[in-house]
Amino acid sequence: MSLSDWSEDLQDNGVPFIKTTPPGPKSMEKIQEAKKYITSYWTGKKKESSDSWDLPLTVKRVANSLIEDVDGNVYIDLNAGISTANFGYNNPEIWNRAQEIMKEYGVLGIFPSNDYNLPLMIDTSKKLLSTVPDGSQYRVHYACDGTEANEAAIKTAVSYTGRSCVISFMGSFFGRTMGSLSCMAQKSRDADTFRSLRSNNIYFAEGANCPNCMFCDQPEDCNGYCIEKFLKDRVLTYQVSPEEVAAFIMEPYTTGGLMNPAPMEFLKSAREICDDNGIVLIFDEVQSGMGRSGKMWVHEHHQVMPDVFTSAKSLGGGVSPLSAAFIKDEIMENVPAYHGSTYGGAPISLAGNMAALEYIDKYRLLERVKKLGEVIKKRSNEWTEYMNVWQCRGWGLLKAIDFRDGKDKPMVDYKTQIQNELFRQGIITMSGGQGRYLSILRLIPPFTIPDEQLDTTLDIFEGVIKK
Repeated sequence: MSLSDWSEDLQDNGVPFIKTTPPGPKSMEKIQEAKKYITSYWTGKKKESSDSWDLPLTVKRVANSLIEDVDGNVYIDLNAGISTANFGYNNPEIWNRAQEIMKEYGVLGIFPSNDYNLPLMIDTSKKLLSTVPDGSQYRVHYACDGTEANEAAIKTAVSYTGRSCVISFMGSFFGRTMGSLSCMAQKSRDADTFRSLRSNNIYFAEGANCPNCMFCDQPEDCNGYCIEKFLKDRVLTYQVSPEEVAAFIMEPYTTGGLMNPAPMEFLKSAREICDDNGIVLIFDEVQSGMGRSGKMWVHEHHQVMPDVFTSAKSLGGGVSPLSAAFIKDEIMENVPAYHGSTYGGAPISLAGNMAALEYIDKYRLLERVKKLGEVIKKRSNEWTEYMNVWQCRGWGLLKAIDFRDGKDKPMVDYKTQIQNELFRQGIITMSGGQGRYLSILRLIPPFTIPDEQLDTTLDIFEGVIKK
């Protein structure tokens, strides 16, 4: 069965369509108005170290992979709402199916699911766990966004082990609430601003820093020596003993940093250390999970099973916010149920998840993600012939274009010039990277982007790089 495209109303003039050179006057007027009334990340003052990029447009309509602004410009979105719109914006099939599901179960909209047993939650959890290898070994805790799920994961590990220390792997992004923020070492993400509030029991180890690794040139060459050198020989020897550590927390695919999948040996080494010392292994798959890597969950690629992993972004099918912490049975049998979320697992969110899982199966979206990922890989690998495109990497529809003049010379300003020109031509992208390596543009389009739109986008991308 083929996918339909529900964005025809935005394609009368072809896409992308730029009527007024962005940022347009109406968008800018609305942005200034917003700053009077709204406090948010994008309206506030930015730090010099921030990796954020102000997107100077005001949205009028969205559909599938397209965004129309109030000036009449229509953009192709390669950001997918930071992976919240894996199935496209305003997907009518998922929305309609979610409404049907809520009616079938007799619960609509918001309901305090933490306090009542709902058959909808039971059935959604069964279906969701069926997507997980060895899913019968896990239970699901529901919340509303990724940072909540990570807070639950950390608290669960501390409660289960009776230990108070956590080792976080640098380069990962976990969220902006204090527990999650404390586990981040990214200066550009404001972790330094709140250092005085951070627990002294958080320790940092070198993450899977493959693009900049001093030990091997390619991830496939990894032998886990980086973990031996930085984690075992330093952190667990001089900073904290293994017997004090409750959890390791990491992104198996760093989406908030270098956009890099961790090598198999790296994850296997982490798993072995945890097994040997009774440490809980937590994977954050908030952005990388739910099919974006070409498999439903990133850890499937390496068959390294975490004790806890988290998901969010598109988990609610684009219908309503939903996040989850998948926690091993053996842990939950020994942890009191003290953590909750008022709106976590609301009927509308659960129905959105169930509808999305059906949609993935119906249209074989994991196969589509792999197919479109190969299209991007083939085209983007050709770009390394051009000046300053150092590397194109990633799995599925989770790709990074890294602009450098050689391995140790990131070209951040050049990346921003490329991003601005793409925006002027109707292509929306998102930055990535960490530290001085903020030289990445992410390619994370919706799974439902039409083939011809992806081809057009890559043509424009290539033209801008050549120019």
